[in-house]
Amino acid sequence: MKVHETRSQAHTASDERKMTRKQKAETKSQDSASPKKAKTEEDNGQEGEESMVDIRAEFEKFCKAISEHLSIKQMREILEANGQYSSGDDDAVVPRCQDIMFYGPLDHCPICGGMLECSGDRYHCVGDYSEWSSCIYSTREPPRREDTLRFPKSVESTPVYDLIKKRGDPKKSRPPRKYSAPKKPFDGMMISLAGRLTRTHQYWKSIIEEYGGKVNNSVIGVAGVTCLVVSAAERDRGGSSKVAEAVERSIPVVREAWLSDSIEKEQAQPLDAYDIASDIAVEGRGISLDKMDPSAEALETITADLKVFGKRGVHKDTKMQDEGARILEKDGLLYNCALSVCNQKNQINDFCIMQLIMSPENRLHMYCKKGRIGDSIRADDKLEEWEDVDDAIQEFARLFEELTGNEFESWEREKKIQKKHHKFFPIDVDDGVEVRHGALGLRQLGSAAAHSKLDPMVANFVKVLCSQEIYRYALMELGHDSPEVPIGMLTDLHLKRCEETLLYFVEKVKSMKETGQAAECVWYEFSQRWFTLMPSIRPFTFRDYTDLAEHAASAYETIRDVNFASRIIEDMSGSTLDDPLFERYNKLGCFVSPLEKDSDDYKMIVNYLEKTYEPIRVGDMSYGVSVENIFSVEVSACPSLDDIKKIPNKVLLWCGTRSSNLLRHLQKGFLPSVCSLPVSGYMFGRAVVCSDAAAEAARYGFTAIDRPEGFLVLAVASLGEEIKEFSSPPEDTKALEEKKIGVKGLGRKKTDEKEHFVWKDDIKVPCGRLIPSEYKDSVLEYNEYAVYDPQQVSIRYLVAVKFDEQGVVYDTDEA
Repeated sequence: MKVHETRSQAHTASDERKMTRKQKAETKSQDSASPKKAKTEEDNGQEGEESMVDIRAEFEKFCKAISEHLSIKQMREILEANGQYSSGDDDAVVPRCQDIMFYGPLDHCPICGGMLECSGDRYHCVGDYSEWSSCIYSTREPPRREDTLRFPKSVESTPVYDLIKKRGDPKKSRPPRKYSAPKKPFDGMMISLAGRLTRTHQYWKSIIEEYGGKVNNSVIGVAGVTCLVVSAAERDRGGSSKVAEAVERSIPVVREAWLSDSIEKEQAQPLDAYDIASDIAVEGRGISLDKMDPSAEALETITADLKVFGKRGVHKDTKMQDEGARILEKDGLLYNCALSVCNQKNQINDFCIMQLIMSPENRLHMYCKKGRIGDSIRADDKLEEWEDVDDAIQEFARLFEELTGNEFESWEREKKIQKKHHKFFPIDVDDGVEVRHGALGLRQLGSAAAHSKLDPMVANFVKVLCSQEIYRYALMELGHDSPEVPIGMLTDLHLKRCEETLLYFVEKVKSMKETGQAAECVWYEFSQRWFTLMPSIRPFTFRDYTDLAEHAASAYETIRDVNFASRIIEDMSGSTLDDPLFERYNKLGCFVSPLEKDSDDYKMIVNYLEKTYEPIRVGDMSYGVSVENIFSVEVSACPSLDDIKKIPNKVLLWCGTRSSNLLRHLQKGFLPSVCSLPVSGYMFGRAVVCSDAAAEAARYGFTAIDRPEGFLVLAVASLGEEIKEFSSPPEDTKALEEKKIGVKGLGRKKTDEKEHFVWKDDIKVPCGRLIPSEYKDSVLEYNEYAVYDPQQVSIRYLVAVKFDEQGVVYDTDEA
């Protein structure tokens, strides 16, 4: 790291050159005295170390006496008498009691006011930060009270009473607790490696030993092997002989990620969270989605049947849906609830589905399934038949109140709900059919297009937007793809609650004065709240604005648009002979027509794309782009070209979007960004954001390596009379939103202005090679344009593209 010399440092260096002889002599005298001073400091250090050893020895002797003469019940009574945390396992009570009697009673958590507990060499808060979240305060130097310890009468007759009473007097010196160096994550562990890992076995051996562990090549005849580390691909191969040997000996078999995660988090992670052998073992029950390698999880959820498709959807696992069963509806109430709760500190990320189901023979059943999101196989489910409808309804209401702390009827009729500590919260599912169930399946796509009276190219385009695939992939990429929760069929009220939660937190974090662990608690609380409202197979704790943009704001916008698509598509699972594509196309109220490839507009757009595109990098691979088709679009919700050409400063710009969002855009036009964040796409607040670089739009339109097709949008945006330019996030985006001023964000790269030209109706096309700009320190890579009035943006073209791997040579003989 290069350290730049400050002005004061330069001044000191100059002064040193001007030292007088007297100053040099004094300096020499000080230097000659320094060894003696160093010796004194060394002695003090040794004395401190000896003192720490003495205190530790005394503490160990004290603990031994306490354990021998006090029962667990007495220790709990001591903790209760002194206002300390006394719940939990017996094994946890002992060290807590020993700690407060030797070092003094713990004070309350400085963040939430909850109780602290001693756990190993750290102290953790056991309180709640809010009704949504536990407190995550943790420290090695907790606040302590200067109170005299109180002891119950049952302790007074014990042989150690005089000892603990003496220790309980704050007037006596209570030593501060001293610690040895923190344990390394693999201390005391024997780890075995197998198969082809991402790094060599020798590399991992050196790393494991550096972090306190040992490596043994065998799992046979070696006592105390902690686990066997293998590649995630081992599960697909069925397991090697070494894996089989480990399974036979009940030795955990874990993914390689366990090593890296344990090192990153500075403590050994739970082995069962990385287990890959549960479905290799004969008695295994399969591996949960959240413990799979992400690529394996994607394959599972993409093809999984949605368990509940909407408010009237009978859970698939009951096997009653195909018999014509229905959700009970009585007095205006539908007895079908989806509940969720997330608390990562307590390793809780659970769902619950409750239904009253009426069979065609009018036999009533109550179904309840509860478990971890992504682990449907191990979830508890129960299907019971009830003779009396009123009794079943009463039990349903009782169970709802037990799980949520709220009355069912108040929730179902008026949507009155209050989150309770450690309780579930309802996911407000709407009455309809989610696209993962109702949209076209793979087998329907060909016949749907063949039976349509739409232009063949338009029919194929609409077919893509009405297919399950793009919505399944969109939710999978966001981690909101649990088959148990119909996240694509939510009520507007629930979506509004999610939006308000996000906006409230964004404003809170921007003005936040908390630092350190207090700030971490704020972020953690939002994370638990967000993943309770928006259940995910892989919840995590948000850390920064980039996380908020990618996994909250963008996720919310996509889920909102997937919900919109569900209402447009509805249920297309039946016959395609009645031309469902034409019916859905008419619902959009827009006009789509293919451009002729020899037309001037087609050639202009291809040139614009080629000039302003740069390959997308995914890992070590680069992806170019090629044009498949271009469609001219007239969206009724957008201003017409005749209307927009009357407004000044019109520019043809690229807009990136997921394919799953297109139905929403084609009926309603673009919506402004949901919030203001100091990152690309959200930097200018609630605006419609476009770019003059196809490379920027492609980041949003890029799908995945195994799904190379996507869409880019070209829109005419009018920036108005006044245009403001920024190369860093503006301090006040609300003023820009209110005044609806056009904004240009200046990126580190720009299009060569020498190649720009004017298109029809005085519309500027900033087509030109991407070259470095003069704004090398900008937070944006490419220029961005923000328009605050959606009526100043008109969608004109949809460009169907294919992303191609670059530099790949295929073996045609093998093919």
